[in-house]
Amino acid sequence: MSEKYVFGIDLGTTYSCISYFDENMQCTPCPSMEGPTTTPSVVRLEPDSEPVVGQSAKNTAVIYPDTTIQFVKSRIGKDASFNYGPDAEYTTTPIAVSAEILKKLANDAANHTNSDVKRVVITVPAYFGDPERKATEQAGIDAGFDVLGIIEEPTAAAIYYGMNKSDKPENILVFDLGGGTFDITAMKIEGNSFTTLTTEGDHDLGGKNWDNALIDLVKQKFEEQTGYDDSYDSDIEQDLLIACEQAKIVLSQALKASVPVSISREYRAAIEITREEFDDVTATLLDRAISLTRKVIERVSEPIDKILMVGGSTYMPQVREAIEREFPQLEIFSNEPNHSVSKGAAIFAFNKYVNRDPDEIKEKEERTTSSGEKAFVSLEDEIDTYKGIVTLENEINIVTVATKSLGVRILLDGVPKINNLILKDTQLPASVSATYATNTPNATRIPIRIFQANNFDEYYDVDEDLQIGQAVLELNGDLPKGAPIEVTLSISDDGLIHVKGLDLTNNIVVEGDIENDAYTAR
Repeated sequence: MSEKYVFGIDLGTTYSCISYFDENMQCTPCPSMEGPTTTPSVVRLEPDSEPVVGQSAKNTAVIYPDTTIQFVKSRIGKDASFNYGPDAEYTTTPIAVSAEILKKLANDAANHTNSDVKRVVITVPAYFGDPERKATEQAGIDAGFDVLGIIEEPTAAAIYYGMNKSDKPENILVFDLGGGTFDITAMKIEGNSFTTLTTEGDHDLGGKNWDNALIDLVKQKFEEQTGYDDSYDSDIEQDLLIACEQAKIVLSQALKASVPVSISREYRAAIEITREEFDDVTATLLDRAISLTRKVIERVSEPIDKILMVGGSTYMPQVREAIEREFPQLEIFSNEPNHSVSKGAAIFAFNKYVNRDPDEIKEKEERTTSSGEKAFVSLEDEIDTYKGIVTLENEINIVTVATKSLGVRILLDGVPKINNLILKDTQLPASVSATYATNTPNATRIPIRIFQANNFDEYYDVDEDLQIGQAVLELNGDLPKGAPIEVTLSISDDGLIHVKGLDLTNNIVVEGDIENDAYTAR
């Protein structure tokens, strides 16, 4: 099988999607082998067996909870590894599990397009920092991809929207309510230029929360109707989960839905749920999303023109109704919420491919998988499908901002504090330097500890959970107390972090990408 296309992948918390850019300059989502164009981001790992990925793994997740891995996206770049299995006797990594999901998407896409899936762009949430982005890229490399780029999900959605609109500049909100997370991002679109203004999010708010609320409501009504007062075994829980997910879809189009529940011949019922009841039990969840949306609008100095609905959970009528009620000044745009991110990524992949940098291609020759093997890198000059196609009129220009503030640990009046150097919403790339003093005489090494936080404070109390890595400045041991040390933090336009420490007395320098326990940059 030859390589015909480039692809965009929306690697989601609960569902993932892959799209390709074809010879007619159109983006098309690839159906999975099971039929739908979205694939559950679920993996079941059994010893001595091939991984089970996607719908099959999701359908048995409650029955095999110990070997089924869900929501791995919340671990990537944070946990180096984790245990699973009945007695937690097995170990895997978030990168390895994510690579299995990517392989499943690639195999299904190859079957649909009759093309090898090699050159891809993968999307990440706007809130992802340096470790998460690097780990996501490594998962793509381990899956056998030539990763053309990593871009933020709201940017990808905006690219798809922006390629189908007039050239009139617009300020938009990307309202992304997916299966596991919520992000709200303000962006400026000017032709082929996409500039992030600010972003907020709730990393534990998504469709799964609505599912759980509906399951609880169904159980409550079932117990009231039948008198059942015992526990639910795994088979029943699995059936409930599937039935409630289906009922949620039905309630997006109808005013009521029926959920069958069967415990035994004695305890069985068809539980009717109205849309009004569903909206009532999930109102607090929607309030959290609306509150963050209001926060972003208040933070942006320029007026917002439109709100772009992204993510499968935006199909719920309550979401659109709340936005119309709370923000009547905003025009709502909703076109393929499940596919807009992967389609935008595919457009960006094509743009990256036709404008690729020879030096970047050469650098990719050195990439290796997590196991140290040579990574696949395709270095052919052209994909046959794209020969003769006119490139996009202008190269896509993406301007991002720091999604979190970046600082270093210091002593302020003898008290440990974090000093933020690059503040959240600073346009990238950015580089800021500050000069500090040694705390003891004759120091031989100074750890420069890097922290990320979702705040705008110049100084804040130390929270060890916010440390993302460190660099160590090795000294010759002859400095007095109070000797000046300059620290420079830099963030590239793709969110990668660089640190530099300089002993101003002896001109001793340490610099490099930060080290992180969950993932170390190569």
